[in-house]
Amino acid sequence: MTIPLSVIVPTLDTRDMTLACLASVARSKDAGAFEIVLVDDGSRDGTAEAVAAAHPDARIVVRGRPGGFTAAANAGLGAAAGEVLLLLNSDAEPEPDAFAKILAAFGADARLGAAGAELVDPDGSPQWSAGRRPNALWLFALATGLPRALARIPGYRRLKRPGAAAGAVHWVSGAALALRRSAWLDAGPLDERFAFYCQDLEYCERLRRRGWRVAVAAGARVRHRGGATVGRRAVPLLWADLVRWSALANGPRGARAAVRAFALGGTLRLAARSVAAPWVAKSRRAAFREETAGYREALAAVRGCAR
Repeated sequence: MTIPLSVIVPTLDTRDMTLACLASVARSKDAGAFEIVLVDDGSRDGTAEAVAAAHPDARIVVRGRPGGFTAAANAGLGAAAGEVLLLLNSDAEPEPDAFAKILAAFGADARLGAAGAELVDPDGSPQWSAGRRPNALWLFALATGLPRALARIPGYRRLKRPGAAAGAVHWVSGAALALRRSAWLDAGPLDERFAFYCQDLEYCERLRRRGWRVAVAAGARVRHRGGATVGRRAVPLLWADLVRWSALANGPRGARAAVRAFALGGTLRLAARSVAAPWVAKSRRAAFREETAGYREALAAVRGCAR
């Protein structure tokens, strides 16, 4: 029997989040029309056992030792049988009609190779779900934190709503990334040179070069905690993977431009945080110091890429 949709969830030591993710998957409309493939990437917190007990119909792929998110994702994609393959982060929870909206997007466009969900924060605020090809100016802005600061200004989100517009884009987020099986067979597996991020960016570019379209599936909302699976390591991993992508996409000159953008933007961000530190509320100081340490690690990581 043809399976319309496979939901692939890679996980490493995120048992509670994974159970919450799969509970939301099970609440989806037409829950019998898809399969669940869990890839346990060497967890030590009993994730696989807990999922087997709560979701006995799920297919569970257990990897003996951690090999990284991208390798785990490829293992799940290879094991899945669906005509549409939905790669879903363990810190993501689809809304009940999200799967129907994703399948409708593929049904309406035979050349749609990848469809991303409309990602939102747990409180419903929109996240960046898709975008255009990054350049050095975009990397600099990311490193400074300016877009995040602007988002706190009242009314800014109404003027510039992240991920709100459905339709053709350069890339969609891997937090909830649906691939047509024939497109995945055509383009091959995700690039395992990326530690945690940017495999979605590289893959969408690869699909587009091969004539497939990439779009956001209108109305397919998925609540995403964003970075919850990696904690403080999220920023260093993101910056390093973006430099890695820049090197692959634009060559040595592009890599050097990315390193310079992150170095300048990151230095400005740390300087601003140093000035702001004395005025941070006591209740926020521990988290503020933890965030600052993450930015220092990220700056060191990208400077290391230049050596």
